[in-house]
Amino acid sequence: MILEKQTYHWYAIYTRANGEKKLFDNLQEKNIECYLPTRKVLKVWSDRKKWVEEPLFRCYIFVKVSYREFFSVLNTPGAVCYISFGGRAQSIPETQISNIRNFLYQCDHEVTLTYEHVQKGAVVEVIHGSLKGVKGEVANIYGQMRLLIRIDSMNCSLYANISREEVKLLEEDAVLKYGILA
Repeated sequence: MILEKQTYHWYAIYTRANGEKKLFDNLQEKNIECYLPTRKVLKVWSDRKKWVEEPLFRCYIFVKVSYREFFSVLNTPGAVCYISFGGRAQSIPETQISNIRNFLYQCDHEVTLTYEHVQKGAVVEVIHGSLKGVKGEVANIYGQMRLLIRIDSMNCSLYANISREEVKLLEEDAVLKYGILA
C-alpha cells in the first residue's frame, strides 16, 4: 500500500453576507489554514467617526485544503460554496495569495477593490517604497499610475496609487513565472 502525500491548494469560499469573520474563526477551530484579507476603513456616523477593520473581499474567504478537508469546509457554518467555473472549484495559485498578503502588509496607501474591467498594461515590480517586491499590472488612470494585482479566478483587482519612479518593467518570461496574468 502506497501512501501519497496530500496536496494542498488555495480556494476561495463564498460566505453568507457579513459572515466572513465568523467563518474564519470556525475554520481556525477546525485547524484549517485560511486567510481573510482585511483593510481599515473610516466609518462615519452622524455622531462619530471610527476606523474599523473590514474584509477586503466581501463574502469571500481563502482556504488552503487538500481533498481530505475539501468537504469539511463546506460543512462549516457560514460557508456557502467554493468559487467554481465549469462546475469545478477553481484553485488559486500560491503566488496570488502571497501577492495579496505582501500588498496589504506593505501598503501604506488606501487600498481599493474594483470589479471593473481593467485594460491589460505593462507588468511591473515595485522597487522602492512600502510596496517593494510586489508585482502587478499598471494602468494609467487620471494621469496617475496604479499598481494592480489581478486575481483572475475571482475576476477582480486590487490597486493603489504609486509614482512612476517606484516601479521597473518586467520581461515577458518573468510575467509567466510569477503568474500575474493568465
